[in-house]
Amino acid sequence: MLTQPDNFLTKHLSSTQFTYKQILHMLYPLILDMLFINLINMLTTSMISASGQASVAAVSMISPVTTLIVCLLNAIAAGGTVVVAQYKGRNDADKIKKAAAHTFFITLLTAALVCSLIILFASPIVRFLFGNAEPEVLSKSVFYLRGASISIIILAIYNGVFAVFRGLGETKICLQLTVFINLSYFALSYLLINRLRLDIGGTVIALILARSLGSVISLYHLFLKKNRLPNLYFTDIFHFDSRLFHSMLKISIPFGSEQFFFYGGSIIVQKYIVDLGTSCVAANAIATSLFSLVYAAPLAVGNLATTIVGQCVGSGNRKLARWYGRKLVLLGTALSLLSIALFLPLWPFLLSMFRPDPVVIPLIGRLLVLALVPMPFFYAMSNVMPYVLRSAGDAVYSSVVSLLTMWAIRVGAGYLLAIPLGMGIEGIWVCMSLEWVVRFVLFLLRYRGTKWLTRNTI
Repeated sequence: MLTQPDNFLTKHLSSTQFTYKQILHMLYPLILDMLFINLINMLTTSMISASGQASVAAVSMISPVTTLIVCLLNAIAAGGTVVVAQYKGRNDADKIKKAAAHTFFITLLTAALVCSLIILFASPIVRFLFGNAEPEVLSKSVFYLRGASISIIILAIYNGVFAVFRGLGETKICLQLTVFINLSYFALSYLLINRLRLDIGGTVIALILARSLGSVISLYHLFLKKNRLPNLYFTDIFHFDSRLFHSMLKISIPFGSEQFFFYGGSIIVQKYIVDLGTSCVAANAIATSLFSLVYAAPLAVGNLATTIVGQCVGSGNRKLARWYGRKLVLLGTALSLLSIALFLPLWPFLLSMFRPDPVVIPLIGRLLVLALVPMPFFYAMSNVMPYVLRSAGDAVYSSVVSLLTMWAIRVGAGYLLAIPLGMGIEGIWVCMSLEWVVRFVLFLLRYRGTKWLTRNTI
């Protein structure tokens, strides 16, 4: 006999392709995965803060650069995730195997090429981007960029495997791998930063060791644990299928371009935050870390959309893909409200973990208010819907919108408000919220049309 919650969830999430229990079974590992990553990053930032504002500033400055590299890899892998999901919807085992092999190989190759260049030219890159920073901050930034780039090459192994399992809907194994890597990273960071006092060096060593361990385990799950992909072997990654590769590029190239220019814009934003002073850099880093806990759950719904919508489109049920697009945005909105409600009582405790300079505490609070107030109204549509469109093959529109709004509003208008108009770091956060509003309108208009459901990926 169905209870009232069962009736509600069945009505709003169940369909001929998925039951609400299957969806929740995929969703909760994605939420825990995202939350766990952000929580560990926050705790590690709080540990680094014990080494002083220069260390926090260095990590904060370089984070957009390393995030750019990781997001490029995720964009490459996202093409594989969508293709795997769509072939899963068709139950085509041979194509699933080939898509998995291609995803793994291309992600690793891209990481090796990009990160090798970053390692070689780390010093001129940092001095070009953040030349106005204090000498101690610059020195630490160069070291951190080189070490983080080495760890990203190793992380690419894990990312490739993660992308395959996400396309299959195997979110539980993704969560297990994430928990293992991040717990290892946290434990090693505590040992090397808090106990051995290795400062940023401790962070770099912890990243490399934790990601190495996680990558080895992910390889075991992909190639040796045959109950997941029984016909996939390591040698398959060297078998090239031009048609399948082209299908992946339809998603990867627009998404990769979006990520490159999006986080390139973030680097420019970080560049003029540096001009506002080390205190503003530190305040922005702390506020960003705290806010990442709030958006973890609604953003996880976007990752879920890749699997749900991708499999609906793969099975030929585009009407159901539209239905789930709306439901997933509403789910993201509900989780935004829940996340804010849980965060607010914990905010004083979480802030105390960073041991911030008392002078910057009011500024951190104001930045968070600027994000939390508009979030329930605009965040889900502006951040979940792009995944819905992309999973249906409509990657170009979502990428163009994301790029235009990022550069016009967060970079352009953000600079105008922050520097010439004197609003400082708060002007940048105002523009972040304004960007959500504009994206909300543009993605809503696209969703209500039919073009996004007429794209072919496979």
